[in-house]
Amino acid sequence: MYFQVIIGIILLCLAQFSVAEEQTGAKQTVDKLNGALIEVMKNAKQLGYKGRYKKLEPVVKETHEFDAIAQIALGSHWKALNDEQKRNFVDKLTDLSIATYAAQFNGYAGEEFKFESEQSMKSNRVTLRYMLTAPKEKPVKFEYILGQSEGVWTIINIVVDGISDLALKKAQYTSVMEREGFESLLNKLSQKITDYNNNNAT
Repeated sequence: MYFQVIIGIILLCLAQFSVAEEQTGAKQTVDKLNGALIEVMKNAKQLGYKGRYKKLEPVVKETHEFDAIAQIALGSHWKALNDEQKRNFVDKLTDLSIATYAAQFNGYAGEEFKFESEQSMKSNRVTLRYMLTAPKEKPVKFEYILGQSEGVWTIINIVVDGISDLALKKAQYTSVMEREGFESLLNKLSQKITDYNNNNAT
């Protein structure tokens, strides 16, 4: 009995270590993204929009799971696409996401991401909660939902003050697919990227 208890304690400790290790890996992913965002905000004017895009591109691609995001965003329409269309959509969605970050995080006023909590979910997913704070500004709540694949944690969705980015994408994209078709959706995403480029000279 004594040895069984000892083994049970060891296994329990190993399981707790494994969970902590996974969640630490997820936090590292989010911290890498948030750190890059703060860095480009601090140097926003010097970098300009194109410079911010270039700085953020490798970090956003590394920290987000765009294949999963694309599938969820298109819902049942995803299965109707051929391989080339799927690849084109993932690439366009990736470009748009980087462009959005580069356009929105375009200045610095003392902002800081502060880690709040983490919560394990089903299907090998975890939610990490942060607050984006700035002097004299109301804090903004960020929730990052991450999934794990082959030991790597990547972002699948971001919820800002209760508004899910992925839910918005799905509502908009599936609506366009149903009314106008896939090519129209790609064109609209391309136009949005162009608009960000044209409207962010600095």
